[in-house]
Amino acid sequence: MSLITQDRLTDLETALARPSWMDEAICGGHTQLFFAPHAERPPARLRREAAARQVCMRCPVRLECRDHARENLEYGLWGGESEGERADA
Repeated sequence: MSLITQDRLTDLETALARPSWMDEAICGGHTQLFFAPHAERPPARLRREAAARQVCMRCPVRLECRDHARENLEYGLWGGESEGERADA
């Protein structure tokens, strides 16, 4: 049996905490735009990502979202960037 120290618990809570900027994001309820469904075909991906980018461009926390995704190697489209675009940034 291992014990979890208070410092370790605080580290875990910090890591799992939802960033406050997410409360201002306008993408809530539209997750289907930002994450590819299984076996999505290229034309459908282009349409979905274009719609997602339109949402991102109007979002007041787009840069925070983009930076979060870059720092945490997130999956999907965040802050107007795809995984490939983040890898190139």
